[in-house]
Amino acid sequence: MTVPQRPADPERWFRTRPDSSTLARPRLLARSLIALPDLDEHIGHYENLLGVPADLRMPIPDFGGLELAAVGNLLLIASSRPFTPIQRRTRYSLIVPHLQRQLDLLDGTGTTVLEPPEPILPGARARVRYPDGTLAELVEHRPWPGERPRTAVPGTVRTGPRATGIRLLARHAVADEDFPATVRLYENLLQTPAHTPTRLTGPGAVRTATVGNLLVVGLPTTPADVAQPRTALIMPAHTLAPPTTADTPVLAGNVAAELWSESVQDTFAPPRPVVGPRPGAGHA
Repeated sequence: MTVPQRPADPERWFRTRPDSSTLARPRLLARSLIALPDLDEHIGHYENLLGVPADLRMPIPDFGGLELAAVGNLLLIASSRPFTPIQRRTRYSLIVPHLQRQLDLLDGTGTTVLEPPEPILPGARARVRYPDGTLAELVEHRPWPGERPRTAVPGTVRTGPRATGIRLLARHAVADEDFPATVRLYENLLQTPAHTPTRLTGPGAVRTATVGNLLVVGLPTTPADVAQPRTALIMPAHTLAPPTTADTPVLAGNVAAELWSESVQDTFAPPRPVVGPRPGAGHA
């Protein structure tokens, strides 16, 4: 496969961090697969919802003309043709500091490499299956010749959204009995310690932990994948007008997001152990 050294019309595209080797740990992103004509509208929707500008927009000509955009912790993947089954089954995209080094770190964890490393325009990629069966795409970013970190070109996407304090995280639900082991697994996979939110209120009496940009939820019974939202929308407790009153709103791009409320004080709370007695209703 011949990989372009730089995209056509490079001034149209932007990355605020074109070299992921500066990352301290993998950046996990939830995924939304959408039609290419909808990309601009969806970028604007999530910029306004999350109150942050897109920090990446670029083409992936290697895979049939995909275009990508990242807003907060969500990766929008746009295509002019149908997505493949494996693209639809892939739950997360991880921007990693070094792809081969990341794969070496996963050795011994039970992770299976489904698609070995290959060069692409952003840098290089691979697809893996984690020990719990979850599929993830790992991508390292490297600058193309002459590329410098920059934000959106005026007129290509809307910039300067008003801060909302709303966060969108990837969500991973497991049976409560599997919760401690799952948290430890993702601490290992993502190379970051878990944080147990002290003031996170949501549906039901469940345990929660955040590992990087992933919310792990322990449910009383084994979850059915077809019924489980893949993202969580974390709302500040002081929000006066939430985007919806539903416990699981469906956002642009058919993204189902479980709704949670978070106290501002939790931002400054020290981490708590994730293994312990089951919390009271609505708290983690």
